[in-house]
Amino acid sequence: MNSLKLRLFRVLLLCAGTGLLVAGCSNDDDSPRELSSKTTLTLSKYYNDKGATTLPTWGRNDKAGLFAADQSVPEAVYAAPIQPGSQKSLFLFTLSAPQHAASTVVAFWPSDADLRCENGTLKTVVPTAQTGSVAPILAGKATARLNAYEGCSMELTNLFCTMYVSVKKGNYSVSEAVVKANGGEGIAGDLTVGIDDWSASASAQTITVTLPAPLDCSKETQLIPVMIAPVALSQGYTVTLTDTDGNSFSVGKTEPVTLEAGGKHETDDARSNFVTELIFCGDNMVYMIDAGLANETTYKDAVTWSWDATEAAAVLGLDKSRCNHLDDCKPVDNGKKLLCTSSYNWCVLLDIATKEVLFHTTATPNAHSAELLPGNRIVVACSGGESSGNNSIQLYDISQPNRILYQSALGSAHGVVWNETTQRLYAIGGQSLQIYKLKDWETATPSLELEKTERTPQGGLHDMSYVNSNTLCIGGRGAYLYDIGANRFTEMMLFSASTAIKSINYNDETGELWYTDSTNPEGSQSWSTQTIRYSTDKNASTETRTIKVPDLDVYKVRVMNW
Repeated sequence: MNSLKLRLFRVLLLCAGTGLLVAGCSNDDDSPRELSSKTTLTLSKYYNDKGATTLPTWGRNDKAGLFAADQSVPEAVYAAPIQPGSQKSLFLFTLSAPQHAASTVVAFWPSDADLRCENGTLKTVVPTAQTGSVAPILAGKATARLNAYEGCSMELTNLFCTMYVSVKKGNYSVSEAVVKANGGEGIAGDLTVGIDDWSASASAQTITVTLPAPLDCSKETQLIPVMIAPVALSQGYTVTLTDTDGNSFSVGKTEPVTLEAGGKHETDDARSNFVTELIFCGDNMVYMIDAGLANETTYKDAVTWSWDATEAAAVLGLDKSRCNHLDDCKPVDNGKKLLCTSSYNWCVLLDIATKEVLFHTTATPNAHSAELLPGNRIVVACSGGESSGNNSIQLYDISQPNRILYQSALGSAHGVVWNETTQRLYAIGGQSLQIYKLKDWETATPSLELEKTERTPQGGLHDMSYVNSNTLCIGGRGAYLYDIGANRFTEMMLFSASTAIKSINYNDETGELWYTDSTNPEGSQSWSTQTIRYSTDKNASTETRTIKVPDLDVYKVRVMNW
């Protein structure tokens, strides 16, 4: 009897062991099956058509899509939000996935987006032909055991980057913009996104944005939004814009640029080369205007950029009342920077895009003009006065504010111009034109070697500007073109009766002139004017056009674009 009981006990143990083994094998068999999965999805903001952000919320009629990304070519499943009306909602998806093992899933919105999942990647299209509208695809991923009580959570962000092409205010309308990667990278077309690392690649190198209606830039700076692939551009990009007259102009970068998924990239201001853009200064203000938008009585509606010199008070270490008496505003570095001087003894180099002061000095008594020289150096013309720095030109290094590297005497110094072709610096003062060579330029003690001095036809010189590699334009009492090669001055008869030309700019290809003349002063100063003048003939008897600046004691006008 006891042996029978022992045999029965052994059989029960064997059955129990077998059952455990079977149960263990059953748990290992975790092939995909139909599961219900709690999933919390949060919509994030995306950059919209207006240059701002849109924060979408789940609508009652919305659906979200979900891929089981571990499968080679999964079909999307869809579910409606359980908590509509908010940015975040719980969803209940039914999908085929392992019951016990963790799975990787990708959710997306909107549910009708052209998005596929294949072999561990997401595939969609960034249109190569666009209209200036933004249609985002928000997506996110998670790895979790899908039928666990806590479910999984994801934040959905835009798969694309949004580029904003900034088109500067001006007298023109834009009809098209073409974006191209300088290094040949794909920025549109078929977009593939790796689910593991969210890295992206695209098939097409060009995006063309054709606007439904021309973009009118006459009132304000405009933005053209472009959906673009989130990729790294090794040599930057170029955006070529076309106006309604068929003229093309461009903006871009040549340095590497990384376009972030869900982020935005803003271009520099695109500025048409087919409008006349002026920059002028007086008192504490510098204004940039599109001359085509200005009229005889006002410039206000034509302003495209401005700078108040009092903003530099802290950098200069001066009271705001001394951040005044601007007397020059010279564009340098291909119009990217501005050299501003003041009769209150200071000079700054200003980044036009950011308005950041890149260099400053307050050691330039009665500064009247400046010039950017090779090797990041600046020369300043310091006019009459009693200090040791007056009646001279001073040399500075951009990295060393207030440190004078070299000084050369020039009575009543008013103007300096660098000529890259001749490798000479030209400076005017009184009735002299002085010509300098760069000396010991690669050392820590550079200087300016006076090569020769030319006597000008008249004294009282106030301004000198670059015309071409062989020609300078000089004004003061009268105005002259100076032929460098022939060493000859030719009078411009339009100014034969003028005794106080404060600034003069001449285009030898078109014959156009922009200038300021205080022979008959206007404003509160004996040297000031409140009129910007234009002529198409240097030997005419009067100007062709004027622009009034009734609220400013204007000194000089410069031309950004003819």
